[in-house]
Order: sequence, then C-alpha cells, then structure tokens
Amino acid sequence: MYVGPSQHAPAWRAFFTARSWDPQAFADLVERDEPGAAFFEIETQINGLYRSVQMSQALAQRFGLALDEDRLGEVELKARWLAANAEPFREALGPAQRELDLGLMQWMRRAACLSVVIGAGVTMDAGGPSWAELVRRLLLRVTERGREQAEMRPQPGNTREHAEFVRVVTVVEHLPAAQALRARAVLAAIEAGQADTEALMEGAQICYDFLGQHLFADLTDILYEGARAPGSIHRAIAELAPPIHVADRGGLFPGWDAIITYNFDDLMGEALDEAGIARAAYAMRGEELAGDPNMLAREQGQQALHQGIYHLHGYTPRRPFLITQVRFVFSTSQYERTYGGSRAGIVGEVFARWLANPVHHALYVGCSFADEEMNRLLRDAAKALPGRYHYALLKWPGPATHAAASAEEVALASAQYHEMGVRPIWFDRFGEIAGLIRRLV
Repeated sequence: MYVGPSQHAPAWRAFFTARSWDPQAFADLVERDEPGAAFFEIETQINGLYRSVQMSQALAQRFGLALDEDRLGEVELKARWLAANAEPFREALGPAQRELDLGLMQWMRRAACLSVVIGAGVTMDAGGPSWAELVRRLLLRVTERGREQAEMRPQPGNTREHAEFVRVVTVVEHLPAAQALRARAVLAAIEAGQADTEALMEGAQICYDFLGQHLFADLTDILYEGARAPGSIHRAIAELAPPIHVADRGGLFPGWDAIITYNFDDLMGEALDEAGIARAAYAMRGEELAGDPNMLAREQGQQALHQGIYHLHGYTPRRPFLITQVRFVFSTSQYERTYGGSRAGIVGEVFARWLANPVHHALYVGCSFADEEMNRLLRDAAKALPGRYHYALLKWPGPATHAAASAEEVALASAQYHEMGVRPIWFDRFGEIAGLIRRLV
C-alpha cells in the first residue's frame, strides 16, 4: 500500500482551511483518494494541529503571555472530529490497516518522532525469562537457599607474596515464617499458571524486602545465564538506531526518538554496542535520573548525539556495576506506590516527553499490557489527545490468520487497545516481529 502525500493535496488543504467541516465533503475526499494517501493527509493534519498548540505554548512561556484557551479547545474539537469521521473508513480496511500503520510509522520515524517501548517479550525472544519465570526463580532461591552472609578469608598456607582468598559463608538466614508462607503460596500460583500481576508483584516484593539490593546479584545471574546475547528483536531495533537527518528539523537525530524499556537487562544496549551506536542507559539512582553511557558515547562527550535507553523499572548490566542506589520496581503500579503516586522521576519524564506528547508516537514491542497502572497512564493521554495514537505489535488472537479476518473481526479484536490510544499491528507468528520492525527503515 502506498502511504504518503496525496495527489489531491490541494483539495485536502482547502477542506482543512475551510471555516466549517462538512462530513459529506470529508467522506467524498476519502473515497476518491488512495487509502494510504487519505490517511497520510488526515494524520498530518492532526499532528499539525497539536504542533501549533505546542508552538503557541512555547511562545506564551517565552514572552510571559497567557495561553489562548479558546485555541486549545478548538484544536481538541478538530482532532476529535477528524478521528471520529475517519474511523469508519479505517475500519473498512480490515487487515489492510496493518500496511497503513506500518507506512505511517515509517514517516514518523524518518521525522524522528517515533519511539520504541520494549517489554518482557523482547528479553524472552533472546532466551531470557518471562516476568513470571523470573519471579519464580527468585522465589525458589529465597525459599530454598535463604540469605547468605559471607566474608573473604585468606586460604591456609598463604604467604605474603601469594595471598589467595576464598568466600566463606558465615551465616544463613531464612525467611520469617509468615513471609515464607506467602512466598510458597505465590510460588504455587505461578507454577499452576494462576498468578496475576498483583501476585507476581507481591512475590518480587517478598524477595526484595528480604534480600535488599543483594537480590540483584541473583537477578543478574538469571538474566545473563549461559552467556545470553541480544536476540533478533534487539538487533532489528538496533539496525534502525543510527542517526538520521531530518531536514525540516535542521539536523541529525537519534534513529529512535527514545528506546523505553520495562526490562532490567542491558541486552538492548549491548545490541546497540554491537552496531557501533553511541548510547546511554538511564535509570533512577536514589531520587535522581542517572545515565550510564557506553564507551563510544563517553569518547564523543556529553553534548554529542546518542541513543537514549530509558529503564523504567531498574537497570542491571552484565558488567560489574554499582547498584546500591539504583531503584528497582517490578511494575508501574509498584513504581507509583514506591514514589507516592508521583509521576516524578523517570516515569514522569518518559510520560511527559514521549507517551503524552501529542506530536510523538511509540511502538510497543513484546508488551502484554497487563500492567493496569501503565494502561491508565495511556488512557489518560488518549483522553487528553484525541486522534493521537501509539502502536503495538501484537499476536492475532483469532483461529485463522490475521489476513483472513473480516473487518468486523479486526475491529472487535482492536477495540480494547483503541480505548487506551493504541493501534494494534497484528502478526500471526512471533518470528515476524523483527521483520516488521525492519520495515520502518
């Protein structure tokens, strides 16, 4: 499907600049145009409306002027009108919506306004554990091994010139009875396939409360066991990370507006290292957002262009890393509890700069949308920004292939995600994901 500027662009401009918008005139324009061209013009207009608001807000802030509330209301009404009147035509495309949205995201990425959000599925693609499996493994270690206190002691027979030391366990502590009971209950629920998000979060919290920061030595062992390397999805994302030139924005920008991850591991960063990309991982260290640049980014300097990776829930790289002050949480809802309901810190920054920014879009990869707190943040953004959508690569839930689905079946499967302001990009096999990402080049 062709997706790009319409041959009827003058007619679209005339319609958009008219004092009032007639639904029939709009329908006539859509029906006589190519679908990819019509929706390119519609999406560009919605983006332009929100861009005009951002520019007005910037000018008002710069010169100390009052915001034009009437203008803000007018933009929201127009965006809502366009989205509502265009949706029936979009739904009529059925499975072809996938081609339309891939084409639109190509334009977004080339304009440096497309981010990628990666979840546990991307780590699993590299052979890593699911969230449930990770919590199960941690609970097993806590319940079976307990917490070891050890010290390094010199081996017998050492000389001053050839001193060797061994780790000696001095004390083994075990979970208190009540915590042990809850840990075993969560473990049983996981092994029976009945653990929901709250149960998994409780299990992780038990481990953290007992082990403290020592938990992350175990966590790192599990995440990188067997010399685990970046997977095909990590590498596909890395292929699109080299800087791109955006003429109308006046220069070079990272290939992804941001890489946002729910995962603790640094496999995405390692894939960027392999590709020779200057990058920095960001996570909360105490109350501050801190960056961990790779060697190339350090050599180029703090002001040089680099690809940012934002670890919403914590960060533990393969190499030795001081983590005593790094904040770790196991879900966005736990993050909200940890930070007292505040959207400060990394979640607040990511939400404001990308997920709730009307002229920026995100592609979710390997995300299950099981975290209701994150879903609530998306719903809030969708209500405030009608007509602006994010995208998600999701496995088609039907018995037949996605391509064989009817328009009604696609609309029904997509409805719950549309309510969060997310448009699904359906696939039939997980092996398709890397190829779909590469189509955004």
